[in-house]
Amino acid sequence: MFDAIWTICSNLFMIGHDRQSHILDFLQKHPSSSILQLQESLGVSRSTIRRDLVELEEQGEIVRVHGGVVHRDMLRGEPTYDKRGREAIAAKRLIAQTVSALVPENSVVFLDAGTTCVEVARHLAPRRDLRIFTHSIRLLMEIGDAAASLTCIGGEFRAVSQALVGGLSLSWLSHLHCDLAILGASGLSAQGLSTTELSEATMKQQILARSSRTIVVADQRKWARSAAVTFAPWSEIQALVTNEPPPAELQAVLTSQQVEIHLPAGDSTD
Repeated sequence: MFDAIWTICSNLFMIGHDRQSHILDFLQKHPSSSILQLQESLGVSRSTIRRDLVELEEQGEIVRVHGGVVHRDMLRGEPTYDKRGREAIAAKRLIAQTVSALVPENSVVFLDAGTTCVEVARHLAPRRDLRIFTHSIRLLMEIGDAAASLTCIGGEFRAVSQALVGGLSLSWLSHLHCDLAILGASGLSAQGLSTTELSEATMKQQILARSSRTIVVADQRKWARSAAVTFAPWSEIQALVTNEPPPAELQAVLTSQQVEIHLPAGDSTD
């Protein structure tokens, strides 16, 4: 009798544990979610979801808000540059290799400050025919001895992105015109491209305005994700270089806006 009760209790614990793991996985993709969304995702009752959320909040994994829940990482601010640099390294290197083949000879190129753009910079650095502008301090550190001409614009240092931003940077940009801009993004959705902070968004908008062609570089973790500040619709982007085919909804928008999609190993669609 005792063994049977223990087995039932153990099974119930595992079911609850699995549900809570599913909730955390769901919140990694949708950091701010409603209780209804979670309920539909798991196919359980509202009361069951509420019990799981109470337990997860007590464990410090989530924060409950009115009508929903927020993943704890969303309240901790942006991850550090070094943390982001350690994520999806293989994908970023494939993207960088693909982008390097899309840069024409004798181009003036603006490279954004994201970690994927630093990988791109490593591929472009040996090319003496290129003139590269950037506002990324980390990029300068990585390719300071580049064969390509390298210019960093001034500005206020933002530690989390290792980039120079603000009024002085925008003033510098007003004097530039580039053949090509290579931009990163924190989120890619059918509505457009987004980043985490207003000063970063303003920089990206001005880089877009000062460039004849723009390529966005982002791995598949950014799909169907929106960051705090939208900086451009897809109509302003000419190409996306990524490591996996986009989901159907995003693919449809890219096709309608005539955005080229370039994948590693020469696979691309227009």
